[in-house]
Amino acid sequence: MADYINGNPMEDGSSELPLEDFIELPTTVSFHIMYTEQVRIFIQENPYVRLGTILSYSFAILYVSELYFTDVVRRLGESLVDVHPVGYTLLDKSVLEATGALRLHRLPDLNLSGRGVLLGFVDTGIDYTLPEFQYAAGSSKIAYIWDQTIRGNFLPNMRFGSVFTQEDINIALQSENPHEIVPHQDTVGHGTFLASVAAAREGNTFSGVAPNSEIIAVKLKRASRYSLSTTCTPKENMDYVFDATDVMLGIQFIIDRAYELHRPVAICIALGTNFGGHDGYTLPEAYMSFVSSMTGVVICTAAGNESNARHHTDGTLLNTGDTQIMEVNVRDRVSCFSTYIWSEPWDKISVSIKSPAGETVRNIPYTRGTLFSQTLIFEKSLVRVSYFQSGSRVAIVTVIDPTPGIWQITLHGDTILNGKYHAWLPITGMISPEVDFNISTPQYTIVVPATAIGTITCGAYNSASNSLYIASSWGPTRLPMMSPDFVAPGVNVQGIYPHGVGTMSGTSVSASITAALSAILLQWGVVEGNEPNMNGARVRTLLVTGSERDRNMEYPNVYWGYGIVNVFNALDSLRNR
Repeated sequence: MADYINGNPMEDGSSELPLEDFIELPTTVSFHIMYTEQVRIFIQENPYVRLGTILSYSFAILYVSELYFTDVVRRLGESLVDVHPVGYTLLDKSVLEATGALRLHRLPDLNLSGRGVLLGFVDTGIDYTLPEFQYAAGSSKIAYIWDQTIRGNFLPNMRFGSVFTQEDINIALQSENPHEIVPHQDTVGHGTFLASVAAAREGNTFSGVAPNSEIIAVKLKRASRYSLSTTCTPKENMDYVFDATDVMLGIQFIIDRAYELHRPVAICIALGTNFGGHDGYTLPEAYMSFVSSMTGVVICTAAGNESNARHHTDGTLLNTGDTQIMEVNVRDRVSCFSTYIWSEPWDKISVSIKSPAGETVRNIPYTRGTLFSQTLIFEKSLVRVSYFQSGSRVAIVTVIDPTPGIWQITLHGDTILNGKYHAWLPITGMISPEVDFNISTPQYTIVVPATAIGTITCGAYNSASNSLYIASSWGPTRLPMMSPDFVAPGVNVQGIYPHGVGTMSGTSVSASITAALSAILLQWGVVEGNEPNMNGARVRTLLVTGSERDRNMEYPNVYWGYGIVNVFNALDSLRNR
């Protein structure tokens, strides 16, 4: 807890540091907020809160020491600032035929291959030295790289990382040691693979879906220490978790560069989290929905790979005073786990906890802003309970050093008008595989930010067998809104890693393919002037309209959405408008 003078936290001297130095401190927490006049005055009066970047539509990124974060939430209010740092983690030629892209490549009167369009990837970076990202003459297809992990020539409005231009990359490619000039590397390979599937130059044996598009790649930096600790991320996965604020900055960077170059852009977001109401109302989702309405901007999100992860459960308390028990199964020693229980704003649902050995944490009545903790006597586990409200109500139960066994969380209906609740454990990669719900449901497993109202959300299917990918997340969203929009190939898809050719399965690949199909439509609409005002909503409508549907199945549904995406059919549908 921060020390106070006259009701305000004491400064620790960090407010005197240049912003670029302050951002790199391990104790710094970033958060997103709507930049109102109230927030502007608050920053002016409290110099320990630092303004980072003002994004489109008055969204802003702020920075504060972790010592003061809870106080900032308390003083600004939960309706203005997210109550919990949000971490996103990685989601995981037959493709060309299945999506209809190859037919558009081959039609001489159309020749739609992404020419004049940018493809953006906010991910783990890109191996710019690969020939698949170079033109035949050896120059790069990559317009920009922003590496958030390297300190160097950052932009004035984004005070960290290093930006490399196409000219920088071309100079590096001509040298014997390219990484001495552009010291950017994709050490994970996830971003490189997705970019290759979408935009690799056409070769003898491999082609991206939109091979003539150019690329803007953002390499995300690791999430802050505070975010990693509050999300209970396993140590072995910490390098693959990223702050939502940095994802938002990556999107803004791509859009700003696209506007400078006067080109449309389709952005792939193959990341996700289970923190959030799954209703599209988190600030990052609202931001993505807003920018997707801009002319020439499309954002494609991966539905997630959570349908069989046992990370979601739900139920209904029918009357005030009713109780229900949900059980979390901890099969082995883990450092901690958290569960997030969301309910309607007019209901009040409180919790009590019972450990595997029978120790109990009494019912803690619901009071907004509650921060409760109790160390168990015999098991030494630390139990934390927090209640917040920002639109919907949320109860967060965290257990540090949990005893293996069944942990019972009893939900108490303090005030019930609707009674519906949903609970999520963290997404795969942000929780130990030894933790899940005893009773789970595959519905409502679309991850955040794919539950956004204005982005394109795609699930995954096997294009070889025409079967749904077993882990592809199911809809609807909690709004409720039908989701996913459709499915795209996502099983054993071939692509290029930094070490060579390989395959990947999951909705990450589907999102990359969908972004590339969006680039093809943007070429037809914006670049070639057929629909110069085309935006994300219009591209979504076209792809939904053109999706292939099984006559024996009812659409839309929570598994396949509106069907299997087909960009040729999408354009063909325009002939009859």
